[in-house]
Amino acid sequence: MSPFRRQAFYTVLLLPIMFALWYAAGNLLAAPVAWLVDILLPLWLGHSVDTAQLSGTDIIVRTFYGENNGVITSAEVAGYQMGLQINTRLVSYAMPFYAALLWASNVSNPLERFARGLFLIWVSMTFGIAAIAAKDLMLVIGEPFLSQPGVPPAPVIAVLYQFSVLLMPTLVPVALWVWQLQGSPMWEQLSRQLSTSAKG
Repeated sequence: MSPFRRQAFYTVLLLPIMFALWYAAGNLLAAPVAWLVDILLPLWLGHSVDTAQLSGTDIIVRTFYGENNGVITSAEVAGYQMGLQINTRLVSYAMPFYAALLWASNVSNPLERFARGLFLIWVSMTFGIAAIAAKDLMLVIGEPFLSQPGVPPAPVIAVLYQFSVLLMPTLVPVALWVWQLQGSPMWEQLSRQLSTSAKG
């Protein structure tokens, strides 16, 4: 079986298994991201975000805002902190996709490669969750949030959100997989084919 056929066969075979494991271990896989988001959001949006905590597979972002008679105001005036609920599965499906691609590949030290790739996916998920939080704050809080220092303009937040949810969960796993293919039989065959095409 050629490396390309082997890759395609085992990827299709592993995809449902990896997605089942991802679904079963949802909160466990999301825990590192919640910890990182709890560090990143107060640093980036410290005027608006208090804390971020994991609840199941959701991250609950507690803000410094509240609502009083239909008007957005400070949490002190409202008497409570408004919270945002963000489903980590919006971005975490990159994990099973990456796992299926990597474990279907004939590479050396697959565990080490997977650990490195998983760490980088956690980092990309952290920025994805931060972009989702910024979008939710923009829609729910509006001008009081957008006028805070360090907050990007609304169009930038919209683009960051779309990239984080629609593109990054599929682009990051593929980019990591291609990078980690170096030295594998499939990488060597691809290199030979590219070299032959360039000469032709």
